[in-house]
Amino acid sequence: MEHDKHEPITLRIYRAPSGRWAGCLLVGGEDIGSFDGYDSPEALEEAARETGVYPDRVEVD
Repeated sequence: MEHDKHEPITLRIYRAPSGRWAGCLLVGGEDIGSFDGYDSPEALEEAARETGVYPDRVEVD
């Protein structure tokens, strides 16, 4: 999978049905990774950055 260098990476964070926080990394409209079961949006964002992927923007629903 190869992406245009200029395509922004978005981390979309939302409240899962369990009540915990979940999220997905998107490049364009393509989901490239997901996260589940975090206590806060901040903890999820930190976990995403620990993978070495630094989102250009973060959206919290």
